[in-house]
Amino acid sequence: MTNGTLDDFIERLRGPVPGTPPVLEHLRIAGKPILVRFGSTALAELLTRSIRHLRHRFSSPPDLVIDCWSTAEACLADESIESGMIHLEKEGIQLTWDAPDGPLAIYDPFRNHAWMRFGPVDSVSNYEVGRPFRKIFHWWAADRSLQVIHAGAIGDTEGGVLLAGRSGSGKSTTALAGLAGGLKYAADDYCLVEPGERPQLHSLYLSGAGNERTAELLPSLRDSLLSAPRLPGLDIGKHLIFCDDIAPSSVTPGFPLRAILVPRVTGGDTTHLEPLSPAESLRALAPSTLLQLPGQRAESLARLANLVRSVPSWSLRLGNDPRAAVDEIRALLARLGGSVRSQEIQTPCPT
Repeated sequence: MTNGTLDDFIERLRGPVPGTPPVLEHLRIAGKPILVRFGSTALAELLTRSIRHLRHRFSSPPDLVIDCWSTAEACLADESIESGMIHLEKEGIQLTWDAPDGPLAIYDPFRNHAWMRFGPVDSVSNYEVGRPFRKIFHWWAADRSLQVIHAGAIGDTEGGVLLAGRSGSGKSTTALAGLAGGLKYAADDYCLVEPGERPQLHSLYLSGAGNERTAELLPSLRDSLLSAPRLPGLDIGKHLIFCDDIAPSSVTPGFPLRAILVPRVTGGDTTHLEPLSPAESLRALAPSTLLQLPGQRAESLARLANLVRSVPSWSLRLGNDPRAAVDEIRALLARLGGSVRSQEIQTPCPT
C-alpha cells in the first residue's frame, strides 16, 4: 500500500460512521472521556461486553472518538493486497490491517479520532470481543504519556500488582485466582499504566482467559471457564470469560501500582517471592508489549524502563496451588502499604 493509497483510504473513512443513527457508548479511561459510535446494535453489544465496566456518561467534549462498524464489502477492493498483517505509520497517523478480510484500525492524533472496521458481525473473533480497540487505545494512550501493557493486574483499591510474562508463565491463572480469592481484578492480558512518582494502573478489559488446566487448579471457576467460548489463534485451548459474571464486586477500574510480579511455574509444592532487578523485570514486560502493540515502540520502551525503576519487582515462583500465590500477593501488598484483607474463596455466580 503506497502513501497515496493510505491518504485516499483514510480520507474515504473520515466521515460519519455508517448506521442511522449510530449506537453511542460513553467510556472513561484514565479519567478521560471516550465516545464510541457503532454502526449497529449487534456490533455494539458484542464489542462492549469486556469494557462495560468503563461506561461513564459525560457532557464534555470527548478526548477520543472511535467510529466502529462492520460490512461485507472488501476494503480497498481496487488494490492488489497480499494476505497478512499490515502496519503503516505516516506523520503520526497509525494504521493496522489484518488483510484482506480482517479488522482494520486507523488512529488520527490530530483529530483525536479513530476508525475500526470489521467484516460481517458473525466473523468478529472472540479475541477481538475480549480485547476490543487495544491498538487504538495503545496509540491514543501513548500520545498522552500513558502506556498500555501486556500484563495482568490484581490487588485492592489501595494498591495492586502487575503480573508480567509471556503466554504460559502463569499470569492468567494467577489473575483469575485473585478474582476467586477476593482480590480486585483489573486485567488478565492488557491494562493501562499512568507513569509517575506513584504510578496508577487503569483497567481496560474485564475479560479473562483460562484452559482446562486453569479449571483444574481453580475448581470454583471450573463451570464458568469450561462453558465459555474458546479463543482462536495463539490462545487456542483457552476459554473467554467475563469476570463481572463471576464476581461483579471484584472488578475494579484500577488502583495505585505497588509492585511488578513476574510469575514462573515451578511445578513445586510451595509458592514464594524472590527479588527481581529492574533489568529482569523489563525483560518480562517489554518483548510481548512491544511486539503485540505496533507503533510508538521507542517511546513505549522508555516508559517501561522508567516504570520498572519506579516500583519494586519480584519473581513469583508458582507452586501447584494458585491460592498460595494469592496469599503471597496479599502479604506483599500489606507490607507495601495496601489494604488487602484476607477473604475466603468466593463461589462464582451462575453465568
